[in-house]
Formats: sequence, structure tokens, C-alpha cells
Amino acid sequence: MRTALTRLVAVGATAGALLLGSMAPAIAQTTININPGNVPTTAADFAQGCNRDLGGGPHPSEDVWIFNLPGNPQTTGVFESVTATFDSGNGNVTVTIPTDGGTIVNDMGTSKAWIRLPAGYTLLSATAVISGTAEFFVLSATCAAGASPSPTASPTASPTASPTVSPTATHKPTHKPTHKPELPKTGPGELVPLVAVGALFVVAGTVLMVMWRRRSIED
Repeated sequence: MRTALTRLVAVGATAGALLLGSMAPAIAQTTININPGNVPTTAADFAQGCNRDLGGGPHPSEDVWIFNLPGNPQTTGVFESVTATFDSGNGNVTVTIPTDGGTIVNDMGTSKAWIRLPAGYTLLSATAVISGTAEFFVLSATCAAGASPSPTASPTASPTASPTVSPTATHKPTHKPTHKPELPKTGPGELVPLVAVGALFVVAGTVLMVMWRRRSIED
């Protein structure tokens, strides 16, 4: 009786060990690093990708950091947590998603994690705990802080007065035409009468002179 019970316990323990062993790979966790080419960087210096489902933005005084685990979630797994270290300008700050804020999103094709932090931080390094296996994860995009969009009122254009153009009177030239003094015409046609008159005077004078001499002789 005892021998049979002992054997039954041994078989149960063996089956339990085998079952736990087969489940181990499925629940195994792996810690991986961020792609070294993604750090160090500020949010403003990285590729911008504001997404309302991943932190939204841009926000007036906060940067949004978005991490991505490339590959098929069935093989590479999903984010369990992401721990990132930043230079705040007054020392280093380490945050863990989702423990210290942010959210892990697993329904957007690949596993993603995002967090909002004060503007101006510099990402120095990051690690992630994932449920599968992968070589690294990446900083896929940021949404740097910026002024919130506000409706811009259309400027009211003040009517611009058309320049008053004084009518320019058209002045006619006031110069009186200059008349050249008419000179006596001296053409051949005008000299013939003058010559004829002069000849008559000469003939008449000669006749008078002859008559005067005859009277003088007769007297």
C-alpha cells in the first residue's frame, strides 16, 4: 500500500516538473537595451511623430517619448516594462514605464511604450523587460513640446484709401507762333514794273531837259 502511494506521489511530482518545464519558455522574461544609435538625444532633435494614441501632443511644456519593440509580438514578445535614464539639466532622472507613468500599448501592430516628461530632457540610456526575445528595442519617435495650437483670428484689413490723384490739367503751349518779317520780294517778276517806271521817269526827264534847253536858246 505504501509502495503504491509512494510511486503515485513520484509520478505526480515528475509530471508537475515536466509541466512547469514546458511552461517556462512561455513566461520567460528578457532584458534588452535600446538601439545604441538612438541615444543620447533630446526630443526636439529626434524624428517627430505626435500621435494622439501615444501621448498626444504637442504639449506646451512636456515632451512625449515613444518606444517600439520591432518584430512579430508572437516571437519577440511585448514590453513588460521600459526603464529610461534622462539628463534633466540638474542631474539624471530614471523613470520606468508604466510604474512611473506612461503606458504600454500592445494593439498597434507591435508593442509600444510612451511617457510624457518635462521639456528639454536628454535620453541617455534605456532598457526594457520583454516577454519574448529580441536583440534591442528602439526610440521610434518623439513629440517635442511646443505651443498649443490656437485659432488664429483673421486680421481685419483696414480699408486702404485709394490715393487721390489730382487731375493734371493739360496745358496747351502758350508760345505764340513767331512770324518772320516779310522781306520785300526781289524775284524777277517783281522787278519788271519797277524798271518800267524808272525808265519812264528817265525818258520824261530827258524830254523835259531837251525842251528846257530849246527855250533857253530861242530866248
